[in-house]
Amino acid sequence: MTTTAAIPKDSQGSLERVMCYLQGKKPQRVACFPLILNHAARVHGISVGTYNRNGKAMGQSHVSAFRRYGNDLILIFSTTSTLAESMGTKMNFFEEDAPQIAESFIKQHSDLSKVKVPDFNKDGRLPVYMEATEVAVKEVGSEVCVSTVFGGPFTTAAALYPVELLTRELIKNPKWVHELLEVCTQAGIKFIDEILARKALPIIVEPIGSASLVSPKHFREFVTPYLKRLSDHVHNVGGGMPAVLHICGKTTPNWTPMLESGFDIWSLDNVDLGQAKAAAGHRVALVGNVVPANLLKNTPEEIDAEARGICGKMGDKAGFILGSGCEVPINTPPENIDALINAARKYGRYDN
Repeated sequence: MTTTAAIPKDSQGSLERVMCYLQGKKPQRVACFPLILNHAARVHGISVGTYNRNGKAMGQSHVSAFRRYGNDLILIFSTTSTLAESMGTKMNFFEEDAPQIAESFIKQHSDLSKVKVPDFNKDGRLPVYMEATEVAVKEVGSEVCVSTVFGGPFTTAAALYPVELLTRELIKNPKWVHELLEVCTQAGIKFIDEILARKALPIIVEPIGSASLVSPKHFREFVTPYLKRLSDHVHNVGGGMPAVLHICGKTTPNWTPMLESGFDIWSLDNVDLGQAKAAAGHRVALVGNVVPANLLKNTPEEIDAEARGICGKMGDKAGFILGSGCEVPINTPPENIDALINAARKYGRYDN
């Protein structure tokens, strides 16, 4: 058995295909967004450590990945802690893995007074992200949508102050949490402005808002209002760009307060997309959600079958983009990413 038989050819380019979604038109086929992040370093033939420290290398890695795979979205990204890093959190760096938090900036409540909106010209690795965005937009921005990703307010707060302590403070000290989220939201608004100025699409990721960590009640109080300010800002100054939200893990209990945050596109992970379409498809476009671990360990035939099943759940496929549920693992075999994109070509047709 092979997944390469009878793969229709695309006559529509990536950017044209994605623009159809924004213009309310049917594309030739559904778009495909494998969430290629640190894996781009593998394609470009450099270490993940180099990718994460060098803006030119990061941008060129994503250009190489787009040339190799033909993915319909470039995502400039490495870790959800980038904003927090620029605001004082210390990171550990590795040559063949993504950075990880080494030391949170906030040790006690009074440290909140030291948390400031960062300078995007010098703080943390923000200059790396800005340069990478510029490189990718210059090289392939006329062919594919380039996006730059950052952690939402709640996720950034959890990288500034340990998540196990932050979730406890939702009950014990909510006023302090709101003060922290305010600074994180201001930093997120600044991030949006910097990315829009570089003609790229800002994407917000809020994995700490997963239902595994935050109840619907707490999501509505501590996550929704701050995400809403970010989505409103994109709508107000983005020139027609959509507000895009990704949340990893299980989100089903939080779909109602997620809708209240006003995003146009949801990228979802460990949920039934058919159920998501029934619950929210009238309001948002849905991206997902081949299991990332399967991309790493399964065969191309198995990826093809999984993607076909997801496409089948989406019915007429309106407002649907095939993709991975979360980050494509760094060492994913290239043929499995090919199988995912080819599945969109086979099972996501509008032109027959």
